[in-house]
Amino acid sequence: MKPLIGCTTYYVSAFEENKLRFSVAQDHFMSALDDPLSIQKGGGIPIAIPLIDDEEYIESLLDRLDGLLLIGGSDVNPHLYGHPYKKGLGNIVPMRDTFELKLIEKALKRQMPIFGICRGLQLLNVFFGGTLIQDMDHAYQTDINHAGYTGPKWNIAHKVKLAKDSVLHHCFGKEEVEVNSFHHQMIDTLGQGLDIAAVSEDGVIEGIVHKDYPFVAAVQWHPEMMFDVHQEQLKLFELFVHSCKQNKTKKRVV
Repeated sequence: MKPLIGCTTYYVSAFEENKLRFSVAQDHFMSALDDPLSIQKGGGIPIAIPLIDDEEYIESLLDRLDGLLLIGGSDVNPHLYGHPYKKGLGNIVPMRDTFELKLIEKALKRQMPIFGICRGLQLLNVFFGGTLIQDMDHAYQTDINHAGYTGPKWNIAHKVKLAKDSVLHHCFGKEEVEVNSFHHQMIDTLGQGLDIAAVSEDGVIEGIVHKDYPFVAAVQWHPEMMFDVHQEQLKLFELFVHSCKQNKTKKRVV
C-alpha cells in the first residue's frame, strides 16, 4: 500500500488585496501541480489539505495520513517569532500560519514524517523557536539573487553544500548540489533541536533537519520544480516517501 501524504495548500481569499479575485465571491484553496506530482513521482499518494481550522477535522485527517508535506507560499507572520513588521515583508496569511502550525504540532506528536519546502522550512524553524530575516535585500548582504528570476523554474541559481553525515548528504550521495531559488526570506536564528544540513555559497541556510524526530527535514530551494530536468532532485521525495512508508508499516503493526 502506498503511503497517503498530506500536502498543505494556498489559502486564497475571494477579496484578496481588497479586490474580487474570482468571478464569484468564494475563498479558494490551491497549489501548483508540482507539489502533489512530486509526491506521486516519489511513490506516494498526495492528498491536498484545505484550510479548515477545526480540531476534530485536523485530528481525523492526520490519523489517516502517513506523512506531511509543507509547501511554499506566503511569508510567515513575524508576530509568531516576536518581531515587528519590517521593510520588505511580503504577503502574510495569518490563518494559514495558525492552521499549519497546528498540523505540525499534531503530526510531531504522531512521530509523522514531515518535509518542508521554502516557506515550509521557514515555518518549521519558527515552530521550533527560531526567527527569520524578513527580507534579504534589506538585511543580508549578498550578490546572489535568491528571490527568483525570469527563466525556467528549474534553472540553476546557485550551489549548496551539504553537511556531511546529514540526511541530505546521504540522499544525494555527494557534498554539493545545484539548486533553483525563489525566496526573499531566510533563517536568522536556528530553532531548537534543528541542525543545519545545507548552506549556500553566500552562507544562507538552505536545509535543516531535526535531531530528535525520525524524519523532519526541509529545504529552502524548490526540488518539486526541478526534478523533470534535474532528476537527482526526485531523490528528496523518494527519501521522504520511503520514510512515510515506514511510518505506515509501523502504524499497522501497532
